[in-house]
Amino acid sequence: MRLYEFELTKNSWELLISNSDKEELGHDLVSLVKHAYSSTPDGSFVNSIQDVIPSDWDVIDWDGDPDVDACVFFRKPRAGERWTGHKIQGLGHDGTRPSKDRALAKIQSMLHTPGNWIESSDAMRHILKTMNCPIVKDVRVLQTLFNDPHLKMIDADTYTRNTGNKQLTETVFGHPHIR
Repeated sequence: MRLYEFELTKNSWELLISNSDKEELGHDLVSLVKHAYSSTPDGSFVNSIQDVIPSDWDVIDWDGDPDVDACVFFRKPRAGERWTGHKIQGLGHDGTRPSKDRALAKIQSMLHTPGNWIESSDAMRHILKTMNCPIVKDVRVLQTLFNDPHLKMIDADTYTRNTGNKQLTETVFGHPHIR
């Protein structure tokens, strides 16, 4: 059990935007994300507090201890990106079913809010489809989101795109806004 200066309200999502709050909870956030992505081929790209700072984080503590139990992290557009709103980057959880369910429900809620979106593949794509999250199917919107005129649809809601030396097969969920 850790003692924090930052106190979480039980069973209520709280937004972390200050660097000091992210630093205080950073080790826990890294641990939650690593746990959530431990069985994925690429693992987690959140491996240190330096990886925590650039994103905004919604966190929840729902159980009897004071630690964060689940989180969802997202970012605003970077320079040169032609969208507004928030790109959900991922989630974290402590491995319990209630924490996983809370994180997924948070993402589902965010994806129904205009401006929020996520790019997903594999298991997460399947889960979001099962949860009836809105899917972006317009190839022009997708090409604009990723500034990739070569992005190609392979079926009604799945596309391939290249990032350097890697080809991704993904689906975008939510309601992105294009500038």
